[in-house]
Amino acid sequence: MMRNSRTPKSDILFVKKGKKIILRLMMKPLSSSSNFLLYFFFFFLVFFRCIQSINAQNATTDPSEVRALNSIFQQWRIQAVDSWNISGEPCSGTALTQSSSVFEDPTNNPAIRCDCSFKNNTLCHITSLRVYALDKRGVIPKELLDLPFLEFLKIDKNFFSGPLPTFLGNMSKLWLLSMAQNNFNGPIPKELGNLKKLYLLSLGNNNLSGTLPPELGNLVELGEL
Repeated sequence: MMRNSRTPKSDILFVKKGKKIILRLMMKPLSSSSNFLLYFFFFFLVFFRCIQSINAQNATTDPSEVRALNSIFQQWRIQAVDSWNISGEPCSGTALTQSSSVFEDPTNNPAIRCDCSFKNNTLCHITSLRVYALDKRGVIPKELLDLPFLEFLKIDKNFFSGPLPTFLGNMSKLWLLSMAQNNFNGPIPKELGNLKKLYLLSLGNNNLSGTLPPELGNLVELGEL
């Protein structure tokens, strides 16, 4: 029996005004050289990811950020968990994960996340901080300004109090600021309008007073309030 030597076809069906329209795509089998290039690219990508992972594990956290984080935790009377503070190095373990489910895991609380791609993958900066529902008390410490790469700050469901400090408006990389269900009081500072990258702002269930400052209208990226 002879095989059909014609190029195989694949049909894609569209429906338009009750009529069936069939678009035929000519499918050419991959050549051996194309297969080689595809496999080579795949293994190169895996190798590159492995090298990045190894470098990240050997990277160290910015010392000024380590001091700031220690000060914040001391003021809030919390301790780092073993899953990321391995041998006293904050940016280790789960702090290197890109998985939201790992970062948000209840056993990983408090949690940080780091970016270790700086200085040829030898330096890490803290990009996320989560202290969620730990019944902690205190005020917002100014040491947060010493985490200049912080993009994500979530401290909901605690007993933090005092006014919202105006220096929050200087944390220019923040895209998420979630401080709901605490005991903050006073007005919402107009300086929050400086956070041009902010996508989510959550301040509900506090003792805040006054109206929303018009400067919040500058938050062009804001999607959730």
